[in-house]
Amino acid sequence: MTLRRTLKLGVFVVGLVVVAPLLLLTWLEGLARAEILFSAFAQLLALVPSRIGSLLRGAYYFGTLRECSWETHVGFGSLFTHRGGAMARNVSMGAYCVIGHADIGPEVMMGSRVSIPSGKRQHFDDSGQISSATRFDTVRIGRKCWIGEGAIILSDVGSGCIVSAGAVVIKSVPDRCIVGGNPAQVIKELS
Repeated sequence: MTLRRTLKLGVFVVGLVVVAPLLLLTWLEGLARAEILFSAFAQLLALVPSRIGSLLRGAYYFGTLRECSWETHVGFGSLFTHRGGAMARNVSMGAYCVIGHADIGPEVMMGSRVSIPSGKRQHFDDSGQISSATRFDTVRIGRKCWIGEGAIILSDVGSGCIVSAGAVVIKSVPDRCIVGGNPAQVIKELS
């Protein structure tokens, strides 16, 4: 491990200590399968500015999400709405992103105001009828993707893709493509 990475890990551990009371309360809440405190603390930490805020958000999600690397950057105002999400190593998220049940692969870079809700059928049952029961689908973002400013991702995105700013992804995107538009269409396949 390099000296720089060792120092980053040390700073991260300090962040974990700072958010430890929040992690404990959220863990206790998780035993009852609730997410009220999880959401409240995520929203609170989303408002902490600068690198300190990013560090605290990263430490909080490391301790609360289904899976999360300690090497992430979560921008100001950005938050996960459910603890069912996952962030791999070296994910970088801009400001004001809202993420639901999503598996974000390694080395993904997201611009600001990216939304990844928990699929596209949250309020419909299997027959397509509106239902009071909420249904969460997990949206998967492959490794080394770039997601542009204001994109809305409702379906899986393959590895090595570029999603243009403002795109609305409603169908799965294959690996190594550039997509854009509303609804998003493949603009170019990358070699």
